[in-house]
Amino acid sequence: MGWFRYPLGLVLASIFMALAGVIVQTQYVLAALSAAGANISAGDRLSMTVSDVAGLGPLYLVFILIGFAIAFGAGALVLRFAPLPRTLIYAVAGAVCMFVMLMLMREVFFGVPVIAGARSLAGEISQAVCGAAAGAFFAWTTSRKSQV
Repeated sequence: MGWFRYPLGLVLASIFMALAGVIVQTQYVLAALSAAGANISAGDRLSMTVSDVAGLGPLYLVFILIGFAIAFGAGALVLRFAPLPRTLIYAVAGAVCMFVMLMLMREVFFGVPVIAGARSLAGEISQAVCGAAAGAFFAWTTSRKSQV
């Protein structure tokens, strides 16, 4: 499979992050609505989650793909010079990418967090955790040992 595993891994990790990030951010928004007194059923929760994945997911995916391309490229450089586990390097790259991306989005949009579920520190951390998981997924999918 050779070099093709890297772009494929980037796309798969970005899709993974977009899905996980949108699902998590939707649950944060719904939790805030519930705390404000809204009655949200399990069916409503599922419907809103699917709607957000279809509506927000593709745009979020574009931003994530660009961010991960930069972050994982930087991770590859770190991997070349630092004797650290590649899963750790890419997990940190994914987490840092999400933190930086959320901060940059807020700056560009006049202080308004574009990802509603990341308006709190807990929401930002949850996006970074999803980014770390996506980075670990990238490390796994691009590992020579994981190839069949």
